[in-house]
Amino acid sequence: MRDAISGIFNIVVLMVFIVIITALIALALNYTRAYRVKNNILTYIEKYEGNMETSDTEMYDHIEEYIESVGYRADSLDMSKAETQGYTCVTDQGWCYKVKKYPSKEIKYVNIVVFINLRVPFISQLFSQMGAFQMRATTSAIPILE
Repeated sequence: MRDAISGIFNIVVLMVFIVIITALIALALNYTRAYRVKNNILTYIEKYEGNMETSDTEMYDHIEEYIESVGYRADSLDMSKAETQGYTCVTDQGWCYKVKKYPSKEIKYVNIVVFINLRVPFISQLFSQMGAFQMRATTSAIPILE
């Protein structure tokens, strides 16, 4: 009887270990994906000189093409939390931005928020109140051209 209980205990420990390792790998992959998306968005915003409200959608098309190619996704619930902090969200692409202008220096900065998805089985139930982590970044100084 003692050997049977010991065997069950070993199987449970092994299953818990496998779930934890799988969750860590999924978290690492999602973090890497969000980091690459953040860097790509910053590159395009700086390339197009921070024209966020323009009707020219070439910048958004490039960003959307890249986001689709890497398979990045964000929850609308996470984006609504960022909107309450004053960010404008591009809901179909899953990222948010806020433009800070400094007219005295004739420069502006664009702050962006990208979300790290934590929707992993078992782990998402443990951290259900947490949602997604936010990864924030700021562009370098962009001259105001108005």
